[in-house]
Amino acid sequence: MTKQAPWDEQTEGFISDLEPTISEKYNISLRSLLLNPDKYIDKKDLSTTIDGIISESEAYFSSLMDDLKDEQTKLTSEMESADSQYREVDSVITNKAAAARVPYIKPLFLSRDPDKEELILVDKYEETYEALLGKLVNAANYVADVSALYKNYRLGSWLFSGQKNYVFTINPPTSPILIIENGRDQIDEMLNDIASRASQ
Repeated sequence: MTKQAPWDEQTEGFISDLEPTISEKYNISLRSLLLNPDKYIDKKDLSTTIDGIISESEAYFSSLMDDLKDEQTKLTSEMESADSQYREVDSVITNKAAAARVPYIKPLFLSRDPDKEELILVDKYEETYEALLGKLVNAANYVADVSALYKNYRLGSWLFSGQKNYVFTINPPTSPILIIENGRDQIDEMLNDIASRASQ
């Protein structure tokens, strides 16, 4: 039975792209190494091999990013807009929660069940949503800022917890850069984890 890969479809594509080069240069299968690190952990000079694979991976992802300079400019602009909208909504919710004496928290972690939440996804924040936010605050036991962080930008999302849970989210930017960065980070994390085990 084939072991289930712990990465997404896009990352699978990057691993497939890297596979021939790494297999040829290091006589090792990247996919097999990532799926079954225990099989290789006692291999002679594994640390050196992994350092080489990490360099190959970095060069590969850098070349992908070099082709997306215009896309990077566009993404930066969209992220700045998303962050600006986050600050606007945060200010509205802070004021409304204070007026209604509803706790507004920014938790490090929150256990959630998405099946029991009603998602309100808006393309961008406009003042017309202020009344809706007021209603959501007034019906909530507490409000939690569950926004995501990308570099220094906040991607706005808020949970209004009450008899019914509502999540108000500003549609985040989408970009091939985010897919590439996600794939790069997943592969780096797995390789670094194997490298630290190999050096013990």
